[in-house]
Amino acid sequence: MISRFSRPLQALRSGSAGKQKSTIAAVHAAVAPFEGAKCVAASLMNMGKQIHVAFSDGSAFQLHGLWLRDACRDAMVVSQQAGERYLDKIAFSPEGHHSRGEVQEARVCEDGLEVTWKRDPQIGDAPSHFSSGFLRMYAPIAGKALGGQRHHPRNEDFRWLRGYSGFSNAPAPDASMKALWKNQVGVNPFEHRDYHAVRHSDSANLEMMQAVMEHGVVILDNVPHSEDSSILLDFVDNCLGGMQKDPARDEPNWVIKRKAGAVSVSYAQQTRLNNHTDQSVPAHGIPALLLVINYVEGSGVNTLVDGYAVAEALRERDPKAFDLLASYGNCQERDFVKSRVDSSQMGTQSMLLATRSPIIQTDEQGNLIRVQFNEVFRTPSTVPYDTFESWYDAYLLWNEMIHDKEFEVEVPMSAGQMLVLDNWRVLHGRAGKKSSPNRMIMGGTVVREAFHSKAVQLMGGFYPPEEAAFGRFQQGEASG
Repeated sequence: MISRFSRPLQALRSGSAGKQKSTIAAVHAAVAPFEGAKCVAASLMNMGKQIHVAFSDGSAFQLHGLWLRDACRDAMVVSQQAGERYLDKIAFSPEGHHSRGEVQEARVCEDGLEVTWKRDPQIGDAPSHFSSGFLRMYAPIAGKALGGQRHHPRNEDFRWLRGYSGFSNAPAPDASMKALWKNQVGVNPFEHRDYHAVRHSDSANLEMMQAVMEHGVVILDNVPHSEDSSILLDFVDNCLGGMQKDPARDEPNWVIKRKAGAVSVSYAQQTRLNNHTDQSVPAHGIPALLLVINYVEGSGVNTLVDGYAVAEALRERDPKAFDLLASYGNCQERDFVKSRVDSSQMGTQSMLLATRSPIIQTDEQGNLIRVQFNEVFRTPSTVPYDTFESWYDAYLLWNEMIHDKEFEVEVPMSAGQMLVLDNWRVLHGRAGKKSSPNRMIMGGTVVREAFHSKAVQLMGGFYPPEEAAFGRFQQGEASG
């Protein structure tokens, strides 16, 4: 099934199958959000302090001249190689000689707009250039709409990615773009993709990333065999933005294989592993966004639970329990060396971390951001005395629901398959006594920033979000 939100590379898909593979540069050229309506007219307002710009799609905007001067990205003021502003060309100087962004002349040219400035001590009479696509993309956000369609046509294509931007006070992921699931007899809710198609096609790569965010899970089939982590790392680095470096071992990925007498439940492969999210005690502030698991040898049965579906069901059935789990922290602690006592990999340094994050995390409007939970690392609660019993009842209900057959789905997995999970949403575990003796899996995590960076590259560029969508800045918000 193709994700219903996979529109950004539609133009690329319209070609023949032989042309589907492309370089990132080709994707940029094909779908860059900076392309679009042409600038057709420009006039000065308020003695050049503002400028009126009209486009071929009928839209028109009023922009501050000072905004234009500050926002200019042409080669005169920004190094095209380094991507950095030239400090001697910005609108102010240490000597106090500032440009006020007053426009002397604005002239429509073939590729956009050419602007010259009044009394600009940094660039003098040199013109500044703005492409039509750049102006059309930023004008609805930084300017005043005067007529026609306000938003750039590409604005909607980036809606699925807004909740993962890393901007302060970013909104929760858009719930309308999530396909929630439960355990239904005879129904397989999980998306499958071919490894080779995703690995060698930018359009299939982007569609897979969108599918993970829509459905929470994608299973890759026909994964090449490898005795080491090379296939896993190659895929994650090239298709998901790069694997997160573990702070307490040399390798970025983990390895789990059978060990006789294992004391850690993670390595005791015939023992049931309760459903949890990875990095419930994160080493880098917030949990990683994705978890990737590659079945290298043998077979097993993973358990998967849609944490968003459980949280919404809890909100409907017991609103008080939902509020308690979303309001009070769940205390957890992890020793990164002890928890890997049965690992075949060597630790490089000790690390003991503690967190107190709510199991259910929401934004100010109550929209779901993530679930964050792992029973094995839970420590004594610090919920206040008067609230503890009610909170604990809510915690027990949560634990019961995430292991109930209403929500838990068993997924047989074997060598040649790779599991990609939205770690903010999907809890995973291991069914007991269903793993082959030679089961070996390798995996790791992808942080939000790496995922977002890769998606932006595949979509052709960054689309600026509106301030209004993010709310006012708040220090230390739950969204990270």
